[in-house]
Amino acid sequence: MLPLYSNAVARRQFTVVYRGYDLDVTRAPSGWCVGVHPKTADLPIIGRSEVFADDQNQAMVEAKGRIDGVLSLLACRFK
Repeated sequence: MLPLYSNAVARRQFTVVYRGYDLDVTRAPSGWCVGVHPKTADLPIIGRSEVFADDQNQAMVEAKGRIDGVLSLLACRFK
């Protein structure tokens, strides 16, 4: 019986949760892509919701930076 998901595919695509957002990490032809999506309706949708980078770690850092920036602007707005 064949496995439902290949181990090779599992390593190329995964999801990380960061500050209420799903970070969908996918291996792209030219590097890595991280899609940023809010998990709940009360979080703002990020305009540029995909990050591309040559390095997986760099793509994650950029995506987390976008989330931090949006949430800090939101916090300043409601002070």
